[in-house]
Amino acid sequence: MIKYLFFFISFYTFSQEILTLEKAIQYTLENSNDIKIAKNQVKINDNNTSLGTAGLLPSIIVNSGYNSSISNSEFEFNSFLDFGGGSMDEIEANNATSAGISSSIGINYTLFNGFSGIYNLKKFEYLDEFSKQNLRFEIENKIIEVVMKYYEYLNKKNLYNVLKETHNISLDRYNRSFEKAKYGVTSNLDLLNAEIDLNTDQINLNNAKVDLEVKKNDLFLLIGVSDTSFVLDENIFFNKNLLLNNLLEKQQKTNSSILMAELNYNIAKQDLKISKSKISPKIDITTSFSFNKSGSETSFISKQTDRGVFGIVNLQVPIFNGDVVRRNIKNAKLNLESKNYQLLEIQKKIELSLINTFNLYDQGLKNLEIQKENLEIFELNFQRSKDLYLLGQLNNLQFREAQLNLLNFKINYSANLFNTKIQEYLLYQFSGMLIIDE
Repeated sequence: MIKYLFFFISFYTFSQEILTLEKAIQYTLENSNDIKIAKNQVKINDNNTSLGTAGLLPSIIVNSGYNSSISNSEFEFNSFLDFGGGSMDEIEANNATSAGISSSIGINYTLFNGFSGIYNLKKFEYLDEFSKQNLRFEIENKIIEVVMKYYEYLNKKNLYNVLKETHNISLDRYNRSFEKAKYGVTSNLDLLNAEIDLNTDQINLNNAKVDLEVKKNDLFLLIGVSDTSFVLDENIFFNKNLLLNNLLEKQQKTNSSILMAELNYNIAKQDLKISKSKISPKIDITTSFSFNKSGSETSFISKQTDRGVFGIVNLQVPIFNGDVVRRNIKNAKLNLESKNYQLLEIQKKIELSLINTFNLYDQGLKNLEIQKENLEIFELNFQRSKDLYLLGQLNNLQFREAQLNLLNFKINYSANLFNTKIQEYLLYQFSGMLIIDE
């Protein structure tokens, strides 16, 4: 059984259904064709992992047949054959029937072939385990894809809300400038600047709306749900108990990429053993029991019944076959060496990815703490700038600068917030903690 590890996900009841990250992942895994294909491959390898597929069981063959004929026959005997009268020199047999029935059961079994069957069975077991790890790998990648789409949408939603707020501020500024210009309190230049800033914010807001819709469509296409009226859970919590050493220790034991590389190495080991087994003698035993019954009206013997037991022990000793076996052994050794290199390379890359991701995550958490404090400062600074602007003690350019500073800070804060959360899930994937097998 597979469970999914999620930290600090909250559930709330609203008039509209909340689409939590856990639900989004559940919908995705249920509707993903990639996951269904991987599950079918697991079933195929389960079916292949058997004694019979590995050639460790005997083959039993049953043959049975029946034949019958009706014929008109004329016989003329040689003169030196004397049957006691001239009437037997020629014989005619009209509508003469003949029939026969035969049955046999045979058993073939390879008694020894250099343990090739045992090595094949072990290889099939590794392939079966590999397909299960591959399913796990596909599920992990699909979960990460959902996580990214989910938080990218929330980030775009935050961006849209911030730009909408900025647009409303610019609209209020434009209306004030318009009224002032109408009564000659301010210059037309201030009005033009306010209009330019308003149009710029309107364009940014329109683009953000399109981006938000695109991200929403991408998310719901991924999870395979046509109803897009869900409301996403915007609560973000972080797991601050992650330690790098613990993650590295778990990575070597449970990371799916490393486990698959180890299985590939073990499969290559079995391939080498299978190749070496071809130089061993092969002993096959064959035994059969047969039953035959026949009869003919034109034969000297009207009925005949045969029963028999047949057995063979066959020994094959490979001497020379064009040097194919030696080349296969050499290639299998090279393949095993390559799989070992691949395993070492994957271990290094995954370890480096985990370390880099942990550093990004740790730094992201620290930056968020600083940004939370700065957010209050930026909002306070903008509010004071707005008050001074309304009192006429701050010009349009200074007010716009304060407005853009707050906008850019909120955009950066939102991006860091959701990117750090994505880094957390990547840590779970690299350390093998994203899925728990039970």
